[in-house]
Amino acid sequence: MSNERLTRDQQREAARAKAKAMREAQKKSEGRKKVVLVASSVLAGLGIIAGVWWAASSQPPTPPEAKDGPVTAIFDGGIRVGKDLQVITSKSQVDPNVPNIVLYQDLQCPACKAFEVPNMPQLRELVSAGKYTLEIHPISFLDGNSVNEYSSRAANALLCVADKSPGNFFDYNEALYSNQPDEGTAGPSNEDLSTIAQQTGVTEPAALECITNPVFTTWAKNKGSVVWTQKVPGSTLDFSGTPFVMVNGQQYRGETANAAMFLQWLQTVAPVN
Repeated sequence: MSNERLTRDQQREAARAKAKAMREAQKKSEGRKKVVLVASSVLAGLGIIAGVWWAASSQPPTPPEAKDGPVTAIFDGGIRVGKDLQVITSKSQVDPNVPNIVLYQDLQCPACKAFEVPNMPQLRELVSAGKYTLEIHPISFLDGNSVNEYSSRAANALLCVADKSPGNFFDYNEALYSNQPDEGTAGPSNEDLSTIAQQTGVTEPAALECITNPVFTTWAKNKGSVVWTQKVPGSTLDFSGTPFVMVNGQQYRGETANAAMFLQWLQTVAPVN
């Protein structure tokens, strides 16, 4: 009987030992699976990170929005054009005896185009001859009238040229009005605005890059917001919308598209020889 019990005891012990060995083997197997799983997860994570890094590094950097306007926007945010249609880059270049025409505009504004088309030929002649200067304020508040925010993008494009290629500023301003979209439609893309700039003689790479990757849109929109909240600089006038034309602190209130009427008013408030 004792031999039989011993044999059974040995069997039970052997069974317990085998079960223990199986549990330990299972634990080791689970441990190896966890290590493999963790390693796979780490490698997968590294792969994702590498992919994101590659995607990010392969994209051209987006230039930050400029906090300040163009270096030539030194007249309360306006760009002043003088004799031979050259942008005035320093206030020391200003001749106080030459009357200055101040023009606030939004390039999406139909009324601005209605003023631009008949009046710019005579203003081109008068300014080029040095009889007047023309101070243009490209502001933006009409993005809501465009399906692709043409107002602020066009303002940015013109400001880019003012900043990097000022010799082409006057011509580019005129060209943008020639390409003004109807309200509620899509205006030219940034790439198209760059092409238009090149057609007017802009070759400076920095200007073209600034147009395709805008940096002055926020600045132009800020100007388009602030102007409604204060007196127009250099006057006691309230801003009443675009086009806003002022000479010697007096606002032109005549017919927007009547070039003869505007010229008569101009020669009345600021006569020249």
